[in-house]
Amino acid sequence: MKKNNDRTWRLALSYFGIIMTMSLLFSAVIYFITSVQLDRPLPPQRPGEKVSTLPNETEDRIAERDRRTRLSILGSLAIINVLVAAGGAGLSYYLARRTLRPIEEAMERQAQFVSDASHELRTPLTALQTSNEVALRKPKITEEKARDVFRRTIIETEKLRDLADTLLNLAKAGQQSDVLEEVQLTAFMDDIVSRVQPLADKKATTIVVDAPSQQAKVHPGIVRQILTILLDNAIKYSPEESQVNVLVRTNGRSLKVTVIDQGIGISKKDQPHIFERFYRADNARTRTEASGHGLGLSIAKQLADTYGYILNYERHSGQGSSFTLERL
Repeated sequence: MKKNNDRTWRLALSYFGIIMTMSLLFSAVIYFITSVQLDRPLPPQRPGEKVSTLPNETEDRIAERDRRTRLSILGSLAIINVLVAAGGAGLSYYLARRTLRPIEEAMERQAQFVSDASHELRTPLTALQTSNEVALRKPKITEEKARDVFRRTIIETEKLRDLADTLLNLAKAGQQSDVLEEVQLTAFMDDIVSRVQPLADKKATTIVVDAPSQQAKVHPGIVRQILTILLDNAIKYSPEESQVNVLVRTNGRSLKVTVIDQGIGISKKDQPHIFERFYRADNARTRTEASGHGLGLSIAKQLADTYGYILNYERHSGQGSSFTLERL
């Protein structure tokens, strides 16, 4: 906090210095122009006529007038600079805070991200280390035990690989380039479903898609990634032999895709946090065997916000949840 205040005041002083420098330069230019005009000799009345000399008394009066004019201008410029200094101090601090705020927020998010990522990486690494250390301490180990150690190592390695992939996707989420394209909705949805079908088959989950056979303009790469995340999430947190429904609706230029599962839903207290990085609701962790790192929905939300889509969550009054992706 102290560092942030120091940065703010340093930047505010820089802005204040720029404002005051410009104000003083402006005042100097005004004073110089005024002085030049006051020092100009009287022009001749006719072309070729010499400038007539004025009586000493008149010249003294003009000189006194010029002196008072200069003093008046200096006083006015001094007042203007005092007012500029007073207003510039507040403006400088405001500009400094406005300049530093997004930088500070980005640094805080980065620090939080590194901390959370380190925590998530530590868990499978610790499991790997513990499993192998226990096996090494045994003077003899049966083939069955060795295979069990290898199996656990593979599981934890896959978790690390998945986490590395999702971290990479999250880092790229705001850097992807995609443009609006016309897609045929039924074929587009079939392609997305094929990506998660192996996971659905493993849990005997049926995916039912209700999509009109028409064209729609979307960011295909972005929408495909978001819907893949939503379907993956729906399958993971649904019981075995359940059904996931996908409703696709269009109205003019708008597109609305809703993914509905038959899982346990997300409690009211957890709902404000579901799009936060590394957040997973407690009930989702304890009542199902779903694995994950709480990054998928964060990636989906970031992509939706970046490309002008709206992503919302709704818990059904009975059982299940629905995520809606909409482009207005």
